[in-house]
Amino acid sequence: MNSSGAMRPSAESAAAALRTARAAETAARQSARPVPAWYPATHGLLLAAAMSGFGLAPVSPRWQGWILAAAVLCAGTFLAVTWKVQHASGVAPWFARREGGTGWILPLAPFAAGLAGALLLGTAGAFAGFGVVAGALSWFQAARGRAAALEES
Repeated sequence: MNSSGAMRPSAESAAAALRTARAAETAARQSARPVPAWYPATHGLLLAAAMSGFGLAPVSPRWQGWILAAAVLCAGTFLAVTWKVQHASGVAPWFARREGGTGWILPLAPFAAGLAGALLLGTAGAFAGFGVVAGALSWFQAARGRAAALEES
């Protein structure tokens, strides 16, 4: 017993617990599938198309219904592809801890582009600017995460 009255684990039980933890970690790594090569481009392009479509639909009243339908389809597909790949691969890269305190600067780029688009072209420019830059950033980050995962394995 230690000072709190709890039993102190033996060296054997600690070693067994460590072996169990290592076996669980190995099993988790083996069950995770790598991120497919098509994912970064698909992820980025679907996000860019969805957001740009939402912004550009009001600009063209004649095609507004078709543009909105395509944007909703792209947004839904973006969410489905993201969930499917992230669930199957066992990773969620946007929750990864980053070195240093500058991890919040890059995600602000789409908002800055949206603001610039809003100043130049109004609401349509805001959506298009945000969508294109967010899509490009998403593509870049997904490709970088995939490369890091391939390098690690």
